[in-house]
Amino acid sequence: MQSTLVFTALGVSYLLLITSVTLIIFSKFKHTQFKQQLLHFLSIVLVIQLTLTTLNIVGSIDGDLSSFVSNSYWVVITLQLLCSLTCYMSVKRRKAKVRPSLDSFSMD
Repeated sequence: MQSTLVFTALGVSYLLLITSVTLIIFSKFKHTQFKQQLLHFLSIVLVIQLTLTTLNIVGSIDGDLSSFVSNSYWVVITLQLLCSLTCYMSVKRRKAKVRPSLDSFSMD
């Protein structure tokens, strides 16, 4: 029963990761507000993934699958952090492009 729950949580983690990567790819063509909402979504997903990993570590299963599952969780967390970092950098870049500079104002 516990191994089924762990593998279900791992499957949910991978689905969230795939969703995050897909949204990052499509966010290239969207505006700043969408990217800010995506960054908020990625932060929530990261918290969920960290919670699932913590629950896995606390209630770890016995046997050979334990190292496989814990390695899978570390891969998922690392990739989720990379997605969040990519989105954060994209939002910062986008805000810098939108912000007007003093050169754009006319003194006439």
